[in-house]
Amino acid sequence: MGGRRGTIAGSVVVVIAAVLFSLLRVAPAGAFPRYGAGCSRADFSSSGTTVRAELCRAQGAGGRAVVVLHGCGGFSTFDHRLVSDLPRFGISTLAVDFFGPTPPPGNKGFCGGGGGGGDPFPVWVKVAKDAAAALRATPGIDRAGVGVVGWSLGGAVAVQAAQGAKGRRPFDAVAGFSTGGDRSGGSVRLPPTILLSGGATDAIPLAETLPLYRALQAAHIPSELYVYPHGSHGWPSTQGTLGIQHAAAFLRRFLR
Repeated sequence: MGGRRGTIAGSVVVVIAAVLFSLLRVAPAGAFPRYGAGCSRADFSSSGTTVRAELCRAQGAGGRAVVVLHGCGGFSTFDHRLVSDLPRFGISTLAVDFFGPTPPPGNKGFCGGGGGGGDPFPVWVKVAKDAAAALRATPGIDRAGVGVVGWSLGGAVAVQAAQGAKGRRPFDAVAGFSTGGDRSGGSVRLPPTILLSGGATDAIPLAETLPLYRALQAAHIPSELYVYPHGSHGWPSTQGTLGIQHAAAFLRRFLR
């Protein structure tokens, strides 16, 4: 994706701005979610700014962990479920307030597009990479087993942050829920990646996800595509349960 980042981010934001916000329950401005037992604050620094984060540790053996990136409205519903549920599959999670260094222009987060300042996307990508470094430096986390899970806009951030030459990537695997398509002409440099879509009825429809999946296949990158037919962008109830199960199985395979 390299220099094509703006296309991916723009595609995701435009679709969400038109369709999604009415579906989201956004946390009050400035609020940071509470995730319950087994979780504790794990703030870290990115470009001189303190980024709020919370680490929810998996029980049992193994040190797999993932950074979890929320959607365009900020902390809401499905990202909270990802943070809370993945530890049950032996994968610790780090919820990251990647909007922190770039305060949203209004109470819709970035669902209505950016504010009057510069492009915040490179800042978000840098935050995601610094979150990976913070996880790798955390006692009990396997330095060779750090991935990223992104939903909606967070999926676009995850895909861009995970790009890089083999052996130098910040993440060892990617799971992208309702993630927009690739526009790089096939020159992806990603670790193993699973893409999950709610089908044609997703606010980011399957047609927007397929180009990235095809690029992964063309580049011979280990990858999977899971489609929940006639699904919702919010990944509710059974759809979310099955999606998380598929993502967890993939992540456990490639985060060692």
